[in-house]
Amino acid sequence: MLSLNSLASPASGAKPRPAQATQRQSKKYSLPRDSEQRYSSGMDSGRESSSVVAQRPRARMTFAAASALVTLLALSGCVPSGSTTAVSTPTSTPPTSATPSSTPIPTPDPLVVVGCDTLLPLATAKGLFSPSTLLLDDSNTVPLYGSEIAEVVAAITNASVTKNCIWGIPNSDGSFSVVVADIAEPEITNLTSALVAGGYVGTTTDGLTTLDFETDGEVSSLAYTHVLVNDLWIFVRGTSLDLTESVATTVLDEIRLANPTRTY
Repeated sequence: MLSLNSLASPASGAKPRPAQATQRQSKKYSLPRDSEQRYSSGMDSGRESSSVVAQRPRARMTFAAASALVTLLALSGCVPSGSTTAVSTPTSTPPTSATPSSTPIPTPDPLVVVGCDTLLPLATAKGLFSPSTLLLDDSNTVPLYGSEIAEVVAAITNASVTKNCIWGIPNSDGSFSVVVADIAEPEITNLTSALVAGGYVGTTTDGLTTLDFETDGEVSSLAYTHVLVNDLWIFVRGTSLDLTESVATTVLDEIRLANPTRTY
């Protein structure tokens, strides 16, 4: 690149104009004063014009150099080399869906059937039936007499737990009995429908069904009470509905006490 000084100075290869060793012998002429002044003014004017003409190329070169410098700075200084601009990308966290909690249904404990003397204490039996009442049988099997309807037979046969209790007066026909069984709920449904179809009447409260039936026997009246709830079946046979309903209520209370985890 050419510097500004090199443009203003003579080229290094130019030879200096030699000075005249001798002056030509010429005849001196004198000019008139006014002509001399005009000639002197013309010389000065010529020098001034030469000076102006010489300054114009110098100004053009200065402007060109400044323009080149601005362009160079614009090309090399707009974006610093090697610099990078980090662009942060927002990360989206996927929404967490609530996982539904599955609470396992607790399995109830096996049905606990206490002894007959606990299901119906002897003092209670005597108060409901006769002062001479005794506990005559405490068994884990239920006898079938052949007069039962098919649904009763099926419930007794398929029961997982059974208890048979008999109270009565020795050497007499006076007695009453209680059957407690743990049977499947489909058996409960079938038995309930069959009893209602056979003439039993009753009520259902909070899932607990009580069905009664009373008829005349050869010696005395016969009464039957069934209590059905969930998988529990209580069947009482006696001589009156007052007796069978009272015994069924007492037995149900004792079953509830013996099975606190079951909703009877």
